[in-house]
Parts: sequence; structure tokens; C-alpha cells
Amino acid sequence: MKNLAQVIRETWGHPAVTKLLGVSVAFGLGTDPSFQRPVDWEAETMGDVYQLALQDAYRALPWKILDLLRVASAACGPVPFVLKTDDDVFINVYALRDLLEDLRDRSDEKNFWCLVWEGMPVIRTNHSKWYLSKEKYGEDLYPHYCSGSAYILNSVVLEAILGLSNRTLPFVSAEDVHVTGMLAREAGIGHVQIGNRYAFASTDEEKIASGQTIFAHLGPDADIRMEQIWNYLASKKEKTNRSSDGL
Repeated sequence: MKNLAQVIRETWGHPAVTKLLGVSVAFGLGTDPSFQRPVDWEAETMGDVYQLALQDAYRALPWKILDLLRVASAACGPVPFVLKTDDDVFINVYALRDLLEDLRDRSDEKNFWCLVWEGMPVIRTNHSKWYLSKEKYGEDLYPHYCSGSAYILNSVVLEAILGLSNRTLPFVSAEDVHVTGMLAREAGIGHVQIGNRYAFASTDEEKIASGQTIFAHLGPDADIRMEQIWNYLASKKEKTNRSSDGL
């Protein structure tokens, strides 16, 4: 069975595709002795895996993402944009490239571009993995934050977030809330809503192929769906190219 990193490399993150579009794809994870040998092999063979010296657990997610953003900053230097995404999200990289081109003149703005969650209540149900007590976080609503499935930031935001990463703030184990909500509010970073480019419950292949949907969260069976959607998208691209060539 293929892991999702391998599936991504064979679909929307294929080196031939990303090189053509001028983007780079890398994978980040924490430590887990149960899968260390295949990780070592993949890191040495593919050269695009970054493993962090922290446990790959839900409560460690904020530190994991901040460490990976720190790696991206060190490895890439000032770049127009960085995209953080989960591995079970399909990305129409062609439509993403077009969106980033449209945003190029805004690459110095202090904003996240994402599906923005507004006025989300703090979960007080103590059996929930998102539970947060009143003592640890007194407010009843979270600040605006991005869906953790995928969000875009520029070098200005990246450096601002990393500059505050060691600041003592109420700890929220939800990475998207902590990084794009708590730290963003502290740093004076805004959010630009592009929620119409996301799909969750229904991943319509035609909407993805047309570029209407850029980020499609696939969830269970993501490896199978990712290949199916990529094959559909590649087929549509080929037909468009053949038509343009008059064939």
C-alpha cells in the first residue's frame, strides 16, 4: 500500500509538474519509532522529507507546524508565498499557480489567505479532543483562524509568526487555531477569505478540474481518491492542450 507522500509525488506533487510550475513540495513529520525505518529510507531516497525531534501526536501539532515553518524559512529564504497543507488534501496546482499569480502584487501584505473560520466557539465538552477549560482559555470564542487543511502565507507573515512562536500564550492544541488564530491576532495578521476554493463533503471532480476548487479535503481513502482526481484532471488538461494545438 502506498503512503500518501508517495501518492502526492505521483499526482499533483509530481516533480515534472511542480518544476514546470515553479513550486517545491516537501513533507514534514515528527518521530514515531514504529515507522522510523521507512522514514529514514524515504528521506535518504527522495530528499524531500523533514523529520522533527518531537513526538508525532495531536497535542504537539502547533509546535510541529511552527518547526516546519521555521525549516521552510531557513531552506527557502524570502519567497513570495508558502502553502501549508495536510497530506489528505488534493491540490489543483495549476489553479493554485494562477491564484498565486493574482496575489503576487499582494505578497507583502500581512494576511493569511485561507478558508477563514469566524466566531467559532471554544469546546467545553470535556470528552472532546478539542476540549479547553475556562481556566486555560477564558474567552468563549476563538479569534478568526484558518482551516488547517490548507492556508497560504507570505514571507512577511512567516517571519511575524516565527518571531512570536516562543511568546507565552494560552495553549490551544488545535494547530490551526494556535498558529493562524492566536499567534496571528498577537502579531496583527489579518485573514483573507477564499473559502469558495475549498471542498470538504463533496469533492466534485469537474469543479476541481475547472479550477473552481483548489483544495479538496479527501479524508478516508485519500490515496485512492487522489489518484482518481489526478487522472481526471490530467485527462482534461490533455484534451484542452490537444484542442489548443488544433488536434
